[in-house]
Amino acid sequence: MKVSSFLGKLLSYYGLSAEDYERLALPPSVSSLPDVSGDPNVRKAIARLSLSRERKEKVLIYGDYDTDGVMSAAILCRAFREFGLDASAYLPSRYLDGYGLTAKNVERIAAAGYGLIFTCDNGVTAHEALLRSRDLGLDVIVLDHHDFDETAPECLALVHADRLGLQETISAGLLSYSFARALLRRSDGYLLTLGALSTLSDAMPLTGVNRDAVRLGLSLLNENRYPSLTLLSDRRLYDERSLQMEIIPKINAVGRLCEGTETNRLLGYFAFPEKTDLVKISAWLNGVNGRRKELTRAAEEGLSLDPNEAAIVVVTKTPEGLNGLLASRLLNEYGKPVCVLSPSKRDPSLLVGSLRSEEGFNVLKALEGSKAPLLSKGGHAFAGGVSIRAEDLPQFRRDLLYSALKHRIERKRPKLIPLSVGECTMENYRLVASLGPFGNGHEAPRFLLEKLDPSTFRYIHEGAYLSTGIAPGVRLFSFRIHNGSFLSPEPVALAVTFSLNEWKGRRSLDLLAEIV
Repeated sequence: MKVSSFLGKLLSYYGLSAEDYERLALPPSVSSLPDVSGDPNVRKAIARLSLSRERKEKVLIYGDYDTDGVMSAAILCRAFREFGLDASAYLPSRYLDGYGLTAKNVERIAAAGYGLIFTCDNGVTAHEALLRSRDLGLDVIVLDHHDFDETAPECLALVHADRLGLQETISAGLLSYSFARALLRRSDGYLLTLGALSTLSDAMPLTGVNRDAVRLGLSLLNENRYPSLTLLSDRRLYDERSLQMEIIPKINAVGRLCEGTETNRLLGYFAFPEKTDLVKISAWLNGVNGRRKELTRAAEEGLSLDPNEAAIVVVTKTPEGLNGLLASRLLNEYGKPVCVLSPSKRDPSLLVGSLRSEEGFNVLKALEGSKAPLLSKGGHAFAGGVSIRAEDLPQFRRDLLYSALKHRIERKRPKLIPLSVGECTMENYRLVASLGPFGNGHEAPRFLLEKLDPSTFRYIHEGAYLSTGIAPGVRLFSFRIHNGSFLSPEPVALAVTFSLNEWKGRRSLDLLAEIV
């Protein structure tokens, strides 16, 4: 193939050959996604579901309140009904139930006449609930992708991402799609799209099967315009950024803010959109997300931080569901491990916290090393949750700061590709996009624009944001650069990423800019 100079820069940036590029640019295929039908635990789970169908037994799918948990439950509920099961699903409330399957809810499920519980995006560490299920004669199948603790879960079958021999960690949603594909013996494009959405929501590494799943999901969404998604973001062309920035936050907002069981309204919305008032529920979702934005902004503005400390440990009065979101923002801004805690809605004497970090600081290891008594802990290496008594906060804080001093976040200086204004074209945007989708483990390429005259820059919203055209259909844009950012008339350099801008049916190229 003929490689343009711009494409040559991209290939060099990623360490790819022309042949590698041709393979990456091939249309994605379902055949490249995991086929789990031969896994012994998957076969055991399907056999148990077949028995439930024969018995006309009630089956409950037990999910989670974030996007991955919602998508997992919706995928399985739709697939189980198609399989002929008397299946229902429940999404627990962050505030009423807490995370994961609980012994108390197992008792309620048994009392309601269910014969089988099928967890998704939780269950691998729900030891008390699993033992209670056994005592009550309830079988449990666990489908999860979270880390194991020191005790293996006691369940009828364990469908776990780490036990399928995959090269990448996959989301619970993509695992649920894979299980549904094995159960139904066919691929369902809508369920695959929901699995792709969950892959982005849980920040899975966008390589291998995850990249293929997201590419397929985006292709199917753009082709079929599924109303449950298009009502949350009205675009002519969907890409990973539109899902990450516009759709996923709206789904997460419900679990973050709603204190009852309102999250369960999402089950019908995504599992059975043809039977649901999509317009009404999408309007509600948009409203909840608007409130989430206001509360998060107010919480961030009200924080008082010590910039000299090795980590950020703060207590806020905001709903505990916003802790993870706020922690991620602080991590991005300060580049330090962050723990944001707030009083528990169920018991204000307890603090519920979310931790966020990056390479160099392992959240789970830091929690294991704390001398403070932790009432609960869990998560991944760079994102976790914890609950402690308010009286134990000083010890917990000291332990976390000490751990952050020993294990610093290792942010590497990003490599930038030299770029000329003449190379800022829609044609080159399409070349960049052909290497996508971009995300965790496969970041979008960043470019360096040099010798720019800041006196020519223009700003919007009373000087708060940079927005200036540099070529026909091309503008520099930044929320972080304002009209006081450049006090000297000297030429400046900006790091930029390519982004498609859609406005009233027109497409143009945005260069999202940061000061080098």
